Amino acid sequence: MINYIQRGSVHITALGLLLGVAGMASADEVTFVGSTAGQFNAQAFATTNSILDLHYSNSTFNNITVGNALDLGGNPNPGSNVDNLGSFDLGTSNATYNGNTFSVQVTFTAPSTIIGGNNAVFTDIITGTVSGGQGGVFIDFDNTPQTFFFTNALATGSFTMFVNDVSIAPGGQAAISGHITASQTAVPEPTALAGLGCGLLGLFGMRRKRKA
Repeated sequence: MINYIQRGSVHITALGLLLGVAGMASADEVTFVGSTAGQFNAQAFATTNSILDLHYSNSTFNNITVGNALDLGGNPNPGSNVDNLGSFDLGTSNATYNGNTFSVQVTFTAPSTIIGGNNAVFTDIITGTVSGGQGGVFIDFDNTPQTFFFTNALATGSFTMFVNDVSIAPGGQAAISGHITASQTAVPEPTALAGLGCGLLGLFGMRRKRKA
């Protein structure tokens, strides 16, 4: 049962006041800035990497979430990729790619718009198996979402990222696409919480006085 205080025609519930404080913690859109690099068969990560007639080119991204979500997967543009996770271009030779692996390394900072600031750098490596058929190539990535958390005195939040599998036709190009969901929440200032406590004590005191 929730007690309430009545004064004239105004009703103020303790639960309502607590929800008011929770409302101070609103989720904000966040901005991601970062870059990618790739490697075949556990070679060194590099801005470009190749195996047989399949070539990878890195990318950079700088974008803001909408509805706390961000899709990275713009048009492939080898050598000048932007806002995707890198891209592949495939020649027309009928090479065999079965048994190879490819890994993409995604490096990004915590949201640049994070309340209170955060200089942490996060790196995620996603690996897939490479197979070929009819001259084309399919990369089956590990699609398990990866979650990172950040916090400071003024805000707390997290972001989760996963990548999609890639299919490349002979003589074609394809970008690695991914999805990020992110949110941050401002932490109510101690002074605001203290003010709420004083307000509640005063209201309950008024109620006891009215009963007396």
